[in-house]
Amino acid sequence: MRREVLVRDSLDFIERHIREPLSVEIISCHAGYSPYYFSRMFRRHMGVSVMEYVTRRKLIRASGYILEGSKIIDAAMSCGYGSHSGFTRAFSREFGFSPALLKAMELRLREGERGMEHVFMRQRDVHMTKEELVKALVETVEENRISLDREEIRQVYGCADRAYEGKKRYSGDEYVTHPLHVAVLLAEMEAEPEVILSGMLCDVFKKTNTLPSQLEVPEKVKELVKDVHEADEKNMAEWKEAVFLVKLAERLHNMRTVEYMEREIRRAKARETIEVFLPAAAALGNEKLAAELNDLALMYMEA
Repeated sequence: MRREVLVRDSLDFIERHIREPLSVEIISCHAGYSPYYFSRMFRRHMGVSVMEYVTRRKLIRASGYILEGSKIIDAAMSCGYGSHSGFTRAFSREFGFSPALLKAMELRLREGERGMEHVFMRQRDVHMTKEELVKALVETVEENRISLDREEIRQVYGCADRAYEGKKRYSGDEYVTHPLHVAVLLAEMEAEPEVILSGMLCDVFKKTNTLPSQLEVPEKVKELVKDVHEADEKNMAEWKEAVFLVKLAERLHNMRTVEYMEREIRRAKARETIEVFLPAAAALGNEKLAAELNDLALMYMEA
């Protein structure tokens, strides 16, 4: 009985100090035992080590902050993580998905009563120029304190601008504005830096004659762009999470500009959204996102 009371008191201590640096030494000192003895007792009672438990509680607390509207970096730092990437790795190991997906759900819930406006990103003019979109991307990255500097963004943008040069969308806008919109949306979701950068080249192998060897971008970005391109040949269950984020961002932007496409193409996109992306959104447990995709798809199926 004494052991149960001691462990329960230790759990209360951890919760009260969850936003502070915690170690086995600090917690065992509070309990009045040596780190060695306390660690053995804690593991026997809880089934996990002291620090495994502390890590999980910090991540759960951080996820709550994200769902309440905090930026990922703020939630991470409030629970003792010094960087976006370190927090994302720990979060993904613990829960099997990135905090960007959690942020996506939070943003959608927050937008729930705003009708058919953008799910994740701010309402933006669909005819924004590429220069305006690059500016919006830089501002969104800086606002969300994502570890991407302007030079990295400019480098990948320059590569994208050259690759898509001369191509137009059905709306008449320069084609490069589409992947730029995708990148801005990913930045709104606070995705990892390489995911955001890959958004600027999301369909470069499909829409241009560019070869992987011609992409003058970081290797991680190049590999992810290739993964996104090859995903169409795979079952969605085989997609990496980063690929899914890019694909989802791309589909959301496409569905909001689909009115500029020919009727049969619109209906094909809508059908694909219902058959492929709607089940994926539902699988994430995000019913509101699924409902929005469903509404958009049905609108254009019937148009």
